[in-house]
Amino acid sequence: MLTKELLKDHFYTAYFIDNNRENIEVLYTNEEKDKMFTCIIPFNKEHGQYKILNEFISLDQLHENTYQKKQDERAHFEKTVMGIAKKEGMVFDEHKLDSKFFPLLVKAIFEDNNEDHLFATKIALLELDKIKNAPNNDTKKKLRQSKNMISTLQAAFDLVKNN
Repeated sequence: MLTKELLKDHFYTAYFIDNNRENIEVLYTNEEKDKMFTCIIPFNKEHGQYKILNEFISLDQLHENTYQKKQDERAHFEKTVMGIAKKEGMVFDEHKLDSKFFPLLVKAIFEDNNEDHLFATKIALLELDKIKNAPNNDTKKKLRQSKNMISTLQAAFDLVKNN
């Protein structure tokens, strides 16, 4: 149970814990300030515990704390997911290519007939400065109209080589 006396010396933070913003989690410390405790209270401006909490934190600050907590949780989640994906070989670090990458690259060049992959490759190539700024529009046209990965890459290599 939250009291004014408890929060006076031990209030740490508070934020909404649900999307409807109907419940607030209040964090406070013990006397020695070496442990953290939580208390869930309903968000109701007429509720006694909310009135006590409101003496220590404004509604605007509650919303700001909630937003910041969600941002922090998202960043932590993304970092965790990327760590797992890299560990499992699902994502490659462009600064440290793993030897698993090259067989996939070769397979993509010589065996992949997926039109979406071909289109994505063309877009990525056409965004490269060396290709974008190349003066040979006929070769760029060949790149755009190519029907497979090999002819796409050949046109890109021709643009870079002749530039």
